[in-house]
Amino acid sequence: MKKLVLLILLLNGLAVYSQKKYSPQEMKVDIDSLVRYIEETHPNPYYRYSKKKFQKDIQQLKKELNTNLSEIDFYLAFIKIISKLNDGHTGIDIPLNFYLKTNPSLLLYEFTLSPQKPYIITGKPYTSIKNEIPKDSEIISINNISSEKIVKDIIALNTGERDEFKAEYGANSFFFYLDYLYHAKGTYTIAYKLNGKEQKITVKGIPYQDYEEQAKNLKQENSENENHQNGKNYTLKLIPEKSTAIISFQIFDWDGFPEFCKQAFTEIKDKKIENLIIDIRNNLGGDSDVGDELFQFFMNHPYKQYDRVIGKNSRLIKERIRAHERNGKILTSKDLATLKKAEGVYDTIVYEEIPIRENPLRFNGKVCLLTSAQTFSSAADFAQCFSYYKRGKIIGEETGGLVVSYGDIVSHQLPNTKLFITISSKLYYNVGTKVNDWHGVIPDIKTPSSKALDKALEIIQNQ
Repeated sequence: MKKLVLLILLLNGLAVYSQKKYSPQEMKVDIDSLVRYIEETHPNPYYRYSKKKFQKDIQQLKKELNTNLSEIDFYLAFIKIISKLNDGHTGIDIPLNFYLKTNPSLLLYEFTLSPQKPYIITGKPYTSIKNEIPKDSEIISINNISSEKIVKDIIALNTGERDEFKAEYGANSFFFYLDYLYHAKGTYTIAYKLNGKEQKITVKGIPYQDYEEQAKNLKQENSENENHQNGKNYTLKLIPEKSTAIISFQIFDWDGFPEFCKQAFTEIKDKKIENLIIDIRNNLGGDSDVGDELFQFFMNHPYKQYDRVIGKNSRLIKERIRAHERNGKILTSKDLATLKKAEGVYDTIVYEEIPIRENPLRFNGKVCLLTSAQTFSSAADFAQCFSYYKRGKIIGEETGGLVVSYGDIVSHQLPNTKLFITISSKLYYNVGTKVNDWHGVIPDIKTPSSKALDKALEIIQNQ
């Protein structure tokens, strides 16, 4: 079972971090600890970036640590090296809590970032924020810093297998990078291009605490009128005139999933829907068993998402199992066997195809799948299975998650800074892959992810 790759960065409910600064010695201990944790836990951390280069970078970083640093400054220095391992499941969680407590004035808009031109495209402002920057504008520069440089800097501070994913994932915290890296201090002079015309605007940032209060009030105002699907990981939209249903999955999570599937596919059957669009463009992954269950509603023959998985036993794996036991989980025979195994031992699990069970709600019409560079981890595995068994067309962008990739994260904390870390413990070979298939799922019809839904509807209209 492949776990969610990265912890989605929310503005609320962040872990509590201390506000102190750390001595060079404390930070060096944390660096050595993380390197040791990675080498003990990861099946092959140096699969893309050599151990020799990595160790050289680590030694250089330790040499440069000659003054006390806050956890954010330490994080920014350290994550640049971890990012070079090109594993989206192995990294350090960004410590936003202390930074947000300083009440910075932020540019709270959604942006799309790309390693290729156009580098930055404007989306909508955050909830409750007045819209001053035209949507779909191409950003040329912010405070005289080119969009190309901004994106390159953000890519270097995010983990992932592809630069496209690092850019898009970094967009989730664009407000932080823009303010903290370039010291915007609440004033953003933005040069942008729209409809071929270049323009410039100066926008004042919103104090974070003001935004938080406004968003809280707005949420309370809207709570009485909430649609039953709002705030859910899964949504269904019907377009009866096109005999089409659109199911969007934000994350593969069991919470509410069985009930949603029953309700959604009952509506699809009752309305005699002929076309199904499954949208996983913003899906970072989750529990792959959810993907297996979803296939039961539209696959018509046995299937599997993985050919094989290679796992490495480690001290942190055993600590995770013991923590589950302390929290009341009943250990399985597999867990007990893992606790008895020597650390450093590798196991290979070969997967069999999952039989199709009887399901009166099974959809037998046409299906297409929408993907993007944000489609990661278990969502990318789902896309590869969909592609391999040729259940329908994939429309959009190459997935950010690879068809051969590392995953099943082990979480831990560094001893001094208490920064949270994640490390891959398994190597996954998706169904139909070869040893060196280090690429994402390639769509049948390539189009920018923002246009993938329109393209799918156009195809349905013309078929």
